[in-house]
Amino acid sequence: MDDRYQDGIPRETRKTGFLQSFDRQKLDPSDPTDFSSKLLSFVRQNKVAADALIAGNVQMLGFEALKERFGEQWHGIKDKVHLLTEGIIKKHITADDVYCLVNEERFIVLFGKATKEQANKTAHAIGREVNARLSGAGAGGDAVSVRPMVFEVPRDDPVALKSPAALEETVEEAQKRAQAAEAAKVEAAKDKMRMRFWPVANVRKRLVSCYHAELHVPDAAELGFDPDEPSDTGAVEATIDGMVLQRAGAALVDAAAQKWRALLVVPVHYDTLAAKGYRTQYLEVCKLLPRIAEKRMFLMVRGLSDDVPQGRLHTLFSYLAPYVAGFIGDFSLAFKRAEKLGGLKMVAIGIDGHAMANPTPADITALKGFMQANKGIRMRRYFYGAATFEAATAARRAQFDYVQGAGVAPAMPVAGKVFSV
Repeated sequence: MDDRYQDGIPRETRKTGFLQSFDRQKLDPSDPTDFSSKLLSFVRQNKVAADALIAGNVQMLGFEALKERFGEQWHGIKDKVHLLTEGIIKKHITADDVYCLVNEERFIVLFGKATKEQANKTAHAIGREVNARLSGAGAGGDAVSVRPMVFEVPRDDPVALKSPAALEETVEEAQKRAQAAEAAKVEAAKDKMRMRFWPVANVRKRLVSCYHAELHVPDAAELGFDPDEPSDTGAVEATIDGMVLQRAGAALVDAAAQKWRALLVVPVHYDTLAAKGYRTQYLEVCKLLPRIAEKRMFLMVRGLSDDVPQGRLHTLFSYLAPYVAGFIGDFSLAFKRAEKLGGLKMVAIGIDGHAMANPTPADITALKGFMQANKGIRMRRYFYGAATFEAATAARRAQFDYVQGAGVAPAMPVAGKVFSV
């Protein structure tokens, strides 16, 4: 275990004293009077000048799996995660901010003077550090991650901020409204988006026996959102992920009717799987997939950090494994841990090549370094988004097993046909 920890608890959080116990920034939900006093003082100090409070929601994901995995012992692990998270929150917020643990899975931070953009930056910095530290905390900590989100909470009704339950409900409602608004934009634009399927070349066999599903947005289409930019709540990505999965399942059925036997890679965002609400929605679509998906569909999990804990992936993949043939992890060129991700039904590690249209000597070196760092593994290496022939050639020469993109073959409206390249 990392020597920064003792019994899974960060050493700095084990130090207690008068100043720590008398924390003016921490709202105590077990003391309604103190909670109300501190929160009203916070609102007065910030003059209630703006139309909304900026609230950061630092939500812990994965506790439901800990309950199943550790039974009664999970409470101790939960307390360690809370201690670690609280210490990191205090490190990143300013003297103008207050925070509160409102339930076992959620801290709420109220930002006093920060703009929404500044608050979002702070919340994500908290999330990144907590996730990195949990991977070294042991005792089940690697099964937990956090998702930071920032919302504007209307100040129309000051009574809504006078109790822990009211604060939690206010933030929860703000979150739901923001998620619903984002999802509604995707639903309204769904008829403007088209599925297309990119042939994936097996480099050694010079054969296309797999396709990469993608939701295509025509250049002239006005969607009301940017599908290439992260949304505030993750609802855009989650809604698109469900849409792509549903259409990919239908494509497998159509291919089978033609007796086409190619495999299909379907992308999904990591945050869609990590957040319980989004994962539940995604699993409902999984349950409707044709049985053939169990043999021919691979989920490519996008947005993975290179140091994502094996325990977290194992938990998430266990929910999805019954419905698909396996998983592909999408990492950066700096990734070096493939050998530590065994036993996860992960069949390949992927690299996004969209930014490498004209490979430089540094790009070539990075590709070779990635292959060298992840050699001798049973997983395949997949280079996708090769926009040019030069990019595809660079990936082939670096000895990637599979390559996909315009530099290999153009996208097609249907998937499933096997052919040589």
